[in-house]
Amino acid sequence: MTKIKKELRDCFRFFFRTTAEEKRIVFYSEYRSYYSYFEGAIRELLETHKAPLCYVTSDFSDPILQSPLPIRTFYVHRLLPLFMLFLDARVCVMTLTDLNKFHLRRSMRNVHYVYIFHSLISTHMQYREGAFDHYDTILCAGPHHMREIRQREEMINLPKKNLVPAGYYRVERVKEAFLSAPLKLSSEPKVVLVAPSWGKQNILEVCGASLVRLLIAAGHHVTVRPHPETMRRSPELIANLEDEFGRMKGFILEKSVAGFSSLVAADVLITDWSGVAFEYAFGTERPVLFLDVPKKVNNPSFETLHLQPLEVVAREKIGIVISPTRLEEVIPAITKLVEKREEYHTCIRTLRSETVYELGSSSRAMGESIMSLARSL
Repeated sequence: MTKIKKELRDCFRFFFRTTAEEKRIVFYSEYRSYYSYFEGAIRELLETHKAPLCYVTSDFSDPILQSPLPIRTFYVHRLLPLFMLFLDARVCVMTLTDLNKFHLRRSMRNVHYVYIFHSLISTHMQYREGAFDHYDTILCAGPHHMREIRQREEMINLPKKNLVPAGYYRVERVKEAFLSAPLKLSSEPKVVLVAPSWGKQNILEVCGASLVRLLIAAGHHVTVRPHPETMRRSPELIANLEDEFGRMKGFILEKSVAGFSSLVAADVLITDWSGVAFEYAFGTERPVLFLDVPKKVNNPSFETLHLQPLEVVAREKIGIVISPTRLEEVIPAITKLVEKREEYHTCIRTLRSETVYELGSSSRAMGESIMSLARSL
């Protein structure tokens, strides 16, 4: 079936063949990779609350469309702005920022919008200003999210949102996978994961090829995991990396960020301003090597909030920061991080306990909150 035929059929099925009860709770995802952020909440809603769920995706190849889970799934892409404008659900759960600011507007119907974070980074530097202003409920991953959102509400006199301490499911999944992974032999080559953020000055744009050459020359196995937006916006950059290194033993170009295996397998993570630093450090309790490319600032007014972003203040607590102009320091830094990883454990655990709500029970917290809203509205 062609994309447009499926989209038209699914829109018709949603609006005219799905009952109000069946679409009481709707999840929306832009890409297949975002299911991993919803998974805990969805399983809790299905297994504990036996809730009927709808899942709308704009990714034609999203595996959820063939999922055996008892979820009604729909593909909507080109018609999405219109679809969202007429959405008739009680609760719509998303991990998409900038609601009601660009092409995706709030529904004309009385829909309650819930946001689930897809990163532990702060809300006010790497996201656009006002990125969360139009949500009704935000399932906060940690206290920093709560502080930042409340501060903005007070600063510009916004109505108070329903902020729920909900935790961060991805950290739990990485932690579980890491604890169940087989132990590696010390004689095996070290595995280095390069997983940057996206944008004009991320690691791959600034020094990606040089960094990979350096790591391979030092005998390390290297996995490069580009951000999905980099894959979409800079295909030539990714193709060049694949052309140069794709046939080399020990090199992997990972094109999906949905899984956890590369995080679990990595002896060291190299990143920049990406939130993957916290998924890795908090999930494996291993330190991170940061390359100090310019800050990723999508909100030039972020300093008016008078709160330091988590990704700025936490870096030296969970790893080492090196300038990308001094790549010769990378190999000694990797050796140091591997040798001294035990010394980082206490600091990483302390920061994790201060940064992440409901560790180990985020699925319950998210599921209960969404179910409570669906019942009360």
